[in-house]
Amino acid sequence: MNKEKVVLSFIAVVLGILVTGIAFYLYQTTRTIPSSKIKTIKIPSQTPTSKPSVFLTIREPSDETVVNKKVVAVSGTTTKDATVVVLSPIDEEVIKPSSTGDFSTTINIDNGQNNIEITSISPNGEETRILRTVTFSTEEF
Repeated sequence: MNKEKVVLSFIAVVLGILVTGIAFYLYQTTRTIPSSKIKTIKIPSQTPTSKPSVFLTIREPSDETVVNKKVVAVSGTTTKDATVVVLSPIDEEVIKPSSTGDFSTTINIDNGQNNIEITSISPNGEETRILRTVTFSTEEF
């Protein structure tokens, strides 16, 4: 008698879930949404931006470098016909890269933290800029 109640209860629960699922499915498939409730979303068209004609990669100095000399080497690669401008808080250098696009120079820095800005400017005026932070310190870590 006890097993029969458990089996009947289980069958009743399964049938209840099945009937509820079928009723919900029929409701969802026959439901209509009034057009006043439908919202349209406009996605603005974007014009593709062209890839810049000038590129810039910096080999040295690495960002957030600590050095114990006030002269820092700056080197990297850019477009071969570009002009490279290297700025520090107390110095500036304007250089032309080699025929392969490589460039190298040295720049003076001040005590403490220095932001070195390396900019490559193509003949048509496009610029690519990289900022490196170099700290001068004579303390041992």
